[in-house]
Amino acid sequence: MYVGDCKVEITRKRIKHLYLRIKEPGCVHVSAPKHWPGDYIQSVIEARSEWIKEQQQKLLQRQETTPRAQSYEDHEEIVVEGQSYCLKAVRKSAFPQLSAVTLCRETKTLTLSMSDPSNLEARKKQLDKWLRAQLKERIAQLLEHWQPIMGVAASDFGVRKMKTRWGSCNIRTHKIWLNFDLMSKAAESLEYVVVHELTHLYERYHNKRFYRLMDKYLPDWRERKQRLNS
Repeated sequence: MYVGDCKVEITRKRIKHLYLRIKEPGCVHVSAPKHWPGDYIQSVIEARSEWIKEQQQKLLQRQETTPRAQSYEDHEEIVVEGQSYCLKAVRKSAFPQLSAVTLCRETKTLTLSMSDPSNLEARKKQLDKWLRAQLKERIAQLLEHWQPIMGVAASDFGVRKMKTRWGSCNIRTHKIWLNFDLMSKAAESLEYVVVHELTHLYERYHNKRFYRLMDKYLPDWRERKQRLNS
């Protein structure tokens, strides 16, 4: 089966609902209940054809704009909340007053204070740890702000690397996940993704009701989404 140019691979499982996953260009992975008739599965997939095409396009765009792998050398550009900073590492014993990571908005520098500044892998781990902590703090602040406004509450949230999406929501457990790479995006983009995932606690699917709720809570969400994916 194909949806446009995308091949559809269907796996039947002991589940109650149908799930679509876009993992690579040109292919859609479908998990479907064992007891569902084949023609019904096909009709459900065809009903989601526009969503499938949209996700495929997003995946292709991200692959085209994927930045080169970072080396964590001095003077490398690190993007935090949409702003570029110049990375440098110093020896902790020479600068005992510095925190493990110091971001200076005035000088546009991001300084790592380390016992061995020459260890590039240690640089990566130290910076990633700091970025993850900063992102979690911002997410917690956004949840504290938006949950009372929207009248919903996530049971928990987490941060992890994602290849094809900015966030996800487990409808059953009410836990939301946010993409680690959101730390490099503007604050308004992170807010959009948080509101998007909280909206899924009202409506599981990207349907008219979902978009009406997004319009209600975040009227400029379309502009934010476009900037996030550009």
